[in-house]
Amino acid sequence: MLQYVVRRLVYGLVTIVALSVITFTLMQNTGGDPLDRLKSNPRIKPETIAEMSRFYGLDQPPINQYFTWAKNFVQVWDYPTAWGRSFQGPQMVQELVFSRIGATLRLMVAALLLALIIGIPLGIYQAIRQYSFLDQAATTASFITFSTPIFVVGIGLQLLLAVYLTRWTGIKFFYTFGMNSTDYAELSVGARIGDTVQHLFLPAVSIALISIAVYSRYQRASMLEVLHSDYLRTAKAKGLGRRSVIVKHALRNALIPIVTLVSLDIAGLLGGAVITETIFAWPGMGRLYIIAIGQNDWPVVMAVVMIIGFLVVLMNLIADLSYGWLDPRVRYD
Repeated sequence: MLQYVVRRLVYGLVTIVALSVITFTLMQNTGGDPLDRLKSNPRIKPETIAEMSRFYGLDQPPINQYFTWAKNFVQVWDYPTAWGRSFQGPQMVQELVFSRIGATLRLMVAALLLALIIGIPLGIYQAIRQYSFLDQAATTASFITFSTPIFVVGIGLQLLLAVYLTRWTGIKFFYTFGMNSTDYAELSVGARIGDTVQHLFLPAVSIALISIAVYSRYQRASMLEVLHSDYLRTAKAKGLGRRSVIVKHALRNALIPIVTLVSLDIAGLLGGAVITETIFAWPGMGRLYIIAIGQNDWPVVMAVVMIIGFLVVLMNLIADLSYGWLDPRVRYD
């Protein structure tokens, strides 16, 4: 077991290094210069541009820039200066990213919980009640949701549940932008919780809807396969009750593909958060990532990509280790 974990950590480290090299190479070859905005300003002297280029290390060969970045990046404990300074402002990259990560994690956790709480039970119910009206309706809804772009889902929810619902009822149920109201600090504890939920609901649902569609489809297929297996027929033949057969024997094995899917979906949720944070003006890493790409601010882009890569590797390791708990036949030799 320990040997397996060490081997997976080494593979994960290789993946992270490869991801950093690929991302750095792509950012270096996008055709833009981080100082283009300053160069286009006639009031800024060429000597000043040259001085800033030396300050940021942009006058060095790309391979030197990469190794300087990598050497500084691993010194994460040297807060806030280890990851250097953003090309587009006075803020340090580490300070800038860490100030946004809490908002993104809040959105991701809410969306993931919604997807798991709704998607998995829905898939189980569809498998048990195969070809029922609810199974057919949920299947149709899943295909529609999965084929709809996330920005359409987000804008549609904004119009339906925030704009029109407020207009019809005269009550403000949900907000369409931001993480909190401007008077948040003056509210009571209960009012703060309500305000947070009102801001979080629509962006979290926008991300969760696609995951609900995917999880329910996979859970349905996995559950149907297990329900028709020989060992469950034997369990039924021995007189075990329907609930016992489903909960104690079928569900654990049927969850294995879902665990894999959820671990891989972390990257998908972050990808959805990039678009959703932009639509809902959510002050998270995704919005920062979009702005940084537009400005060719590669230290910020590299930091966000590395955090996402680390989360994906970590979640895959946790998923692999959970297989042994779900299925005792799994060995790590």
